[in-house]
Amino acid sequence: YDKVPAAPPRHDRGLDRISFHEDRDGDGIPETHGVFVEGLSLLSSFAFDPGGLWVLQPPYLLFYPDADHDDRPDGDPTVHLEGFGIEDSHSIANNLRRGPDGWLYAAQGSTVTSRVRRPGSDAPPVTSVGQCIWRYHPASGRYEIFAEGGGNAFGVEIDAAGRILSGHNGGDTRGFHYVQGGYYRKGFEKHGELPNPFAFGFFEPMGHHSVPRFTHTFVIYEDKLLPERFRGRLFGVEPLQGQVVLSDLRPWQSSFETEDIERVLKTDDPWFRPVDIRTGPDGAIYVADLYEQRIDHSSHYAGRVHKSSGRIYRLTPKTNTESGPAAAASLDKATSQQLVAELHGPSKTRRQTALRLLGDRRDAALIPELRKELFNASGQTALELLWALHASGGLTDEAALELLQHPESHVRAWTVRLVCDPAEIQPETATAIAVAADRESYIDVRKQMASSARRLPPQLALPILKALLQYDEDAADLHQPLLLWWALEAWA
Repeated sequence: YDKVPAAPPRHDRGLDRISFHEDRDGDGIPETHGVFVEGLSLLSSFAFDPGGLWVLQPPYLLFYPDADHDDRPDGDPTVHLEGFGIEDSHSIANNLRRGPDGWLYAAQGSTVTSRVRRPGSDAPPVTSVGQCIWRYHPASGRYEIFAEGGGNAFGVEIDAAGRILSGHNGGDTRGFHYVQGGYYRKGFEKHGELPNPFAFGFFEPMGHHSVPRFTHTFVIYEDKLLPERFRGRLFGVEPLQGQVVLSDLRPWQSSFETEDIERVLKTDDPWFRPVDIRTGPDGAIYVADLYEQRIDHSSHYAGRVHKSSGRIYRLTPKTNTESGPAAAASLDKATSQQLVAELHGPSKTRRQTALRLLGDRRDAALIPELRKELFNASGQTALELLWALHASGGLTDEAALELLQHPESHVRAWTVRLVCDPAEIQPETATAIAVAADRESYIDVRKQMASSARRLPPQLALPILKALLQYDEDAADLHQPLLLWWALEAWA
């Protein structure tokens, strides 16, 4: 590109669009079709918001208002961020996802350079070279790098525990598990060095047996529609091989390793090119097929593209009694109490949707009941209630001090993360985290304490790090030694 394109609506019109297709009777065939917005270029992803749609169209992050929910923008978009790199269109910022903490998460690929800031801001831009996971907080307007490195990151998955994962444009792994503040392996000769010359190390991708490249994106299936044997497993696209792979995802140290089980979708048709995969609100898995003879840069650059042959596949059980409209019913009109009830359900997709709506409503009337229920909850429900309490504005310092004693390790870890994310914390809360660190038995919680301490001023961070350094067993963990070093080095 010879210049930075103007943002919509003053842009040069392109061929990209966001369309919608609705299957009202659940027979697998959409009856309703429409276009929300068209004429864009380098449109890579979008994320839902009750007041409209977040649209990632590098070099911009846009918000299209649609307050009346008529599937048409109410007006021109607002530019929230500018400066995402566009040197290489197969590595642009991509895959917006709303996190359980209210942040928008996304990836950036390997061969672009970004200088991101809010339009009109005098603050220096946040610079990133190559692949990373980044995030944006709509309420505060804060943009930051969550973790750096990885493959040619073109995919973001957030599992039921709120962990961030992405695929890899290479072989012998299914992808990366990103921890907050981590540096990760990348193709250093091609993609440049890590931005911190004093990192003195980096994290590797998830362990896997030898396989050809590549699985750039995947979903962790945590819904109820497909048979039980698929729960908690990884469904990944393999565009070069024309397959969808099913992999076992299991704990390894404080991260994961994977092992392929079978190809759940394959064909003799050499044009089958699955490039995206998602779990729908009905619990089915949806696969986007580019449907091309070739899938490489030079063919597309030369115009050898079949623009009308793409298709979407839907994976459901052979006997499906839950795929009708009721299974995918919208939660937009549910009461706040009904949304809280959804947090107890077996569908991750519906839980995440309910949490997003609770965050946008910010119903303070829910706080007393959420807090009471949370202190008596266990398992996944406890974590969901913590996120809901935070989304509703109820995660006060007083509540955090109590939650640091919660029996669920994920609740303790996320309490630390949520109270430290603003990088401003009361000294009493930081002291309580240091005291908790002194007796914390779970490595996942200790890791989050190290990551979060890096965000705090040194006088608050150092007591936390001192407590964490007593755990000699953590010297063998694949993440914690470097997380502790990076937290110290940040203030050196």
